[in-house]
Amino acid sequence: MLDWISGLAAPALTVVVLAAVFFLPGLLILLPLKPGWPAAIALSPAVTLLAFLPGSFLAAAAGVPWNIATAALVALPLVLSTWLAGRRFAFRKPLTPDALTTPTALAVGAGIAVGAAVTCLALLRGIGAPATASQGWDPIFHLNVLRWIQESGKATPWSIAPLFGDGPPTYYPAGWHSAVALVPGGVSEAANLSSIVIGGLIWPVGLAFLAMAVLPRHPAAWALAPVIAASFVSFPFSQLLRSGQWPNGLGTALVPATLAVAVLLLRRLTSEGRAGTPARERVLLAAILIALLGGCTAAHPSTLFAVAAAVLPFVAACMLPALARGIRRRPLPTLAATVAAVVLAAAAWSVLANSRLLTGVMAYPRAVRAKVPDSLHLAFFDLPRFPALSPPAPDDFNLAVGLLVIVGAAVAVFVREARPLAVAWLAFVGLYVLAAGPENGLRWLTGFWYKDTQRIAPFIAMTGSLLAALAIAALARAVIRAVSSRVPLERGAGRFSLPAVLVTAAVALASCGLYTGSGSYRSVERVAVAAQNYTVSSKPGTGVLSVGEQAFIERAGALLPANAVVIGDPFNGATYFYALTGKRVVYPQLGAPTAGSAAKELLRTRFNRLATDKAACEAVRKLGATHFYEDAPGRSHGSESLKRWPGFYNVPTNQGFEKIASEGGRTLYRITACR
Repeated sequence: MLDWISGLAAPALTVVVLAAVFFLPGLLILLPLKPGWPAAIALSPAVTLLAFLPGSFLAAAAGVPWNIATAALVALPLVLSTWLAGRRFAFRKPLTPDALTTPTALAVGAGIAVGAAVTCLALLRGIGAPATASQGWDPIFHLNVLRWIQESGKATPWSIAPLFGDGPPTYYPAGWHSAVALVPGGVSEAANLSSIVIGGLIWPVGLAFLAMAVLPRHPAAWALAPVIAASFVSFPFSQLLRSGQWPNGLGTALVPATLAVAVLLLRRLTSEGRAGTPARERVLLAAILIALLGGCTAAHPSTLFAVAAAVLPFVAACMLPALARGIRRRPLPTLAATVAAVVLAAAAWSVLANSRLLTGVMAYPRAVRAKVPDSLHLAFFDLPRFPALSPPAPDDFNLAVGLLVIVGAAVAVFVREARPLAVAWLAFVGLYVLAAGPENGLRWLTGFWYKDTQRIAPFIAMTGSLLAALAIAALARAVIRAVSSRVPLERGAGRFSLPAVLVTAAVALASCGLYTGSGSYRSVERVAVAAQNYTVSSKPGTGVLSVGEQAFIERAGALLPANAVVIGDPFNGATYFYALTGKRVVYPQLGAPTAGSAAKELLRTRFNRLATDKAACEAVRKLGATHFYEDAPGRSHGSESLKRWPGFYNVPTNQGFEKIASEGGRTLYRITACR
């Protein structure tokens, strides 16, 4: 155990660089506006991504490679602008509640630290060696994109797809890539450790800030929310590591802080809030919200729909009282405005349901993953696997936290500011059930997330963490009240009154009991989910990578010339030559690897006929393939080597090939045929 911990010393520098990349630019931009340190830290990653987006376009237009110096240079004007603007436009008081005293801030900091530690430890145990390459479907593409940005110096959303710049450019969200590609060294280590920063820093900090915004009268919930969030498998373990949705996962982690600012703005727009907030500050807060939404879009556009779904109950909570007052005082104008709003909502619904632009996303052909009641069990109790794949054991249920979330939703009925939170939680549960299937007239609503339950589940965790924290805080207060009614408690002098100390102790005791009683927050399940794409088989050909294969590829790649192009079955290791060694490959991704190329499609089935097939040789020359990577046939991601990629097996390598390196059933050859 000590050896494993000491082995993390070197990757710690990478984590520090990643944290600086994500937090520092946004922090320098926000601090002059005086939102307060807690708010500035929580909001800075989204602002950073927004700063990088136009910066990547400017760098590409100027022909300047995208690197850490370029990123700093393009962020500098924004930093200087806000420092100048901050002299006239700044908040009079921080965006945090007045109850955030020094002792409370220490408690919140401790809660964030504990939640981050519990999360990061499980993530690191799942990954193993930080430089281990993920074998997930999406991560293989993302690793190659990182290498492409470092090689080409281009990081705009239109410069990374298709990979290598072949064909017309298409949009792909590049916020995560543009940030992680700035980290020097191996792309695999940087990508893996970005999960630590996203899931272990951005997420818990954002949740604590969201708890302050939504539950301003419940300080205990501010500290508890990031601790309870660590119990959920859905984020970051499932989305970031098992699914490998690093860009989408980054967008997910930005939602809590963005939602918090939206809630703060809504409350300042009410009649009561307007009275205590100057118009200048409302405009400034709106500008920050727009910037955050821009940063969310840079990470992944689907994030906007998550923010919209979460904020709608809060909008209704603010608007319904105003509507009631309007009906009493000015019925006709209010009725007209209501009808107009309903018409606009119906029009928006119709546009989204029939949009050609969104057809590919909204009509994504996602298979049925679960049906009621299984989908409800997944949504309420955060099961680590679909019941159809593996019947759940009792320890798979996040039972205690799930029940606390339900209790918190009940408590929210009596806490005015928490009611929209409970509605948002129920909305995400409903969306999850719709996404799970089967097909019905409303499932298209989840098309914004590709009908993928793993993209929606984190928002159940987001809202559920706050509700569970509210439940614990409310129960602790109830216990203290019951005790004090029998044994009068003196408030005492100074910052630490006896009732406050007792509430804190009760909350801490409940949290410890929750953690230990749930098997360290289902530690085994969280680590297993995180490790799924990092586990390698001892049998060559089993999985995308087998034992020792990554090390072999790295050694073999070092033997290749700079202009080498490797061809082989992308589902059997060949695609990693680019990410791990910088040597280009014919098939850089698993999704539609031969799309748009007749030569790639031909070689998929006829590469093993180079000695006799002139068309195969012509395809090799057209693609520029210089080396062939051979591994034992196997199966990964549903692709059976001999059935889907038969051209790369049973290759007569005794003629037209020269062995470069060989080990453990895998061999790298130089192609001498077709000259």
